[in-house]
Amino acid sequence: MLGDFRRAPDSVLVRHAQDGIDQAFAVIVDRYHAGIYSLAYRMCGPTDAEDLTQEVFLKALGKLDRFEFRNQASLRTWLYRIAMNSCINELRRAKRRRSLEGPSLDAVVVTDDGAVSRSAPDESCMPHVIAEREETREIVHEIIRRMSPKYQQVLVLIDLEGMEYEEAAEVIGCRVGTVKSRLSRAREHFASKLRAHMRAPQNHDIRQAR
Repeated sequence: MLGDFRRAPDSVLVRHAQDGIDQAFAVIVDRYHAGIYSLAYRMCGPTDAEDLTQEVFLKALGKLDRFEFRNQASLRTWLYRIAMNSCINELRRAKRRRSLEGPSLDAVVVTDDGAVSRSAPDESCMPHVIAEREETREIVHEIIRRMSPKYQQVLVLIDLEGMEYEEAAEVIGCRVGTVKSRLSRAREHFASKLRAHMRAPQNHDIRQAR
């Protein structure tokens, strides 16, 4: 039965899933899991990505009976909207936790003057070039995760997930012009933070970071 649904269009999958056919919803999950996980990873980081992905599909399952194909709204857009709202809620929770716990000694800190790594020197045998690439990737994600949600959303959806302006606007719930304006500001902000990091001395001692 599952194989019968593999090539079915979204509209067919939704209709059968709404009728209670579990295999249809399983194909929906399989079809969109990678994209939702990617969004959660880029918005909230690797620690919470899988839990958020599962949360999104559980929410989608609970709301599926109210989903309708109208105005050419796609299932992908609907799922991404649920995912984006879940990610923003998680970022707010994380911000509250950080305010109560204080800064982590192991976290990468991105400030207005650049990024400073507070972690201890890596003693692993990983080749230096790979370690450097991983550090750069983490800095990129950290800059994005610390942006305000309205800029973070457009940067992730358009520049990282490859969405068109129209679909991103539908996910976020705003006009296309607003998306373009926010994206321009988000790119400027990201470029500024990244340039500051590249100019900043690396591997600062924690006492210098205070």
